[in-house]
Order: sequence, then structure tokens, then C-alpha cells
Amino acid sequence: MKKILILIILLLSSCAARKVNVNKVDSVVKSDSISVTKQEVVTTQDNHISVVTNTDEVEVCPVSDSLPMVVNGITYKNAKLRYKKTKKVLVDTTKIKVAQKSYIEVKVKKDATVKAFKKDIDKKANYAIYFWWLLILLIIALVVYLYIKFKNKFI
Repeated sequence: MKKILILIILLLSSCAARKVNVNKVDSVVKSDSISVTKQEVVTTQDNHISVVTNTDEVEVCPVSDSLPMVVNGITYKNAKLRYKKTKKVLVDTTKIKVAQKSYIEVKVKKDATVKAFKKDIDKKANYAIYFWWLLILLIIALVVYLYIKFKNKFI
């Protein structure tokens, strides 16, 4: 009898079901980077320009009209001849040197920290306590019923 009573008490006083969901997110991102770009440009321009100018100058001036003169197959009469030969040399040897250096340094820092904590509790109600009240009411009703039934028999 005691075992049955203990079993009934355990069944009627059961605990409520409890469900817990825990989401925990810890995210740490650290990014440090350095980018270095070195650029060196050397441009050289060499000029070797040579200009040669030859000039032949022939001047024919008449002196008198009586004497003929022949120059390069042309006949001149009574003329004075002047011949001038010129040679000009122009040399350009220039050197142009252009040097360009560049140094570019880029630093990138990125820090990201994410912390999230989420806790969901789903607790279902325990309706076993109402069974105790129902049991108590049934026992009271049984006692009243038995009292009324036996009261009439003993009197």
C-alpha cells in the first residue's frame, strides 16, 4: 500500500519540462597589413645630331664689256668672278637623364569584435498541482459520502 501511495505521489508531483536554448557568438577579427610599393624609373635621352651645311657662293661682276668669260659652261663678257665656299658643322650631343623614385606605404588596420549572447527559456507549465486539488476534493467528497452513508446506519 505504501509503494502504491509513493508511486501516485511521484506521478502527481512531476516537474515541469524546461527547454533552454543558448546561442553564444564570440567573434574577434584582427587584420594588420602593410603594403609597400617601391618604384624607381630612370629615363635617359641621348641626342647625337650632326648638321653639316656646305655653301658654294659664286659672284660674277662685270668689269668691262669687251672680254668674254666662261664659268660652268656659261659665257660671261668682261666680268669679275668671286667664288666663296663655306662649310658649317653643327653637332648636338645633349644627354637628358631623368630619375624618379617613389615609395608608397599603405597600412591597413581592422579590428572587429562581436559578442552576442542569447538565452531562450521555454518552460512548460506544471499542471500536476491541480491533480492534488482534485484529489483533495475527491477525498472530501468520499468522506462526506461515507459519513452520510454510515450515519444513517448507526443511528
